[in-house]
Amino acid sequence: METQAPPSVGKHFYQFYRGREDLFRVAIPFLRLGLENGEACLWVVSRGIGILEAIEAFQRGFDLTRYIEKGQLSILPAERWYLERGRFSERKAFERAKRFVEEKSRLGFNAFRAAGDLGWVEPEDWPEIQAYEAKVHQLIQGIRAVALCLYPIQRCGMIQRKDITDHHDSVFMSKL
Repeated sequence: METQAPPSVGKHFYQFYRGREDLFRVAIPFLRLGLENGEACLWVVSRGIGILEAIEAFQRGFDLTRYIEKGQLSILPAERWYLERGRFSERKAFERAKRFVEEKSRLGFNAFRAAGDLGWVEPEDWPEIQAYEAKVHQLIQGIRAVALCLYPIQRCGMIQRKDITDHHDSVFMSKL
């Protein structure tokens, strides 16, 4: 895999996926490139995938140990990142994003990469999710970061797809 310079300005992408292998096919190379480029990386995984399965899939042919030990890679459950008392909290998720950047900056990282699986989103959370996406989009634009939001296509109707395209720079890959 070829390394590239981290972005000079933030980029916020989205990608639809059809299942766990499709999600892994997109998220793992995306994050691996960030690790190889020296970026602080975050992977927020949904409860449908889980931390252990994400780590096992990522470790196939790639040793994560040194990246985790030096604080370059964090893999967290969506419940911890996005939820407060079982419901999505735009405030909590945005504060976690800001704190991640601050903490990793203190460790010496000046570029950031994140992949977030939104397979856990419930229909009643959709308006608040889109408010978060708009707010985090502004945060990303102001720093050297690239973020990838992963949405399960089977859970996104036409309205959700339009909202997603409105709050991201562009699609990451065009094919499922």
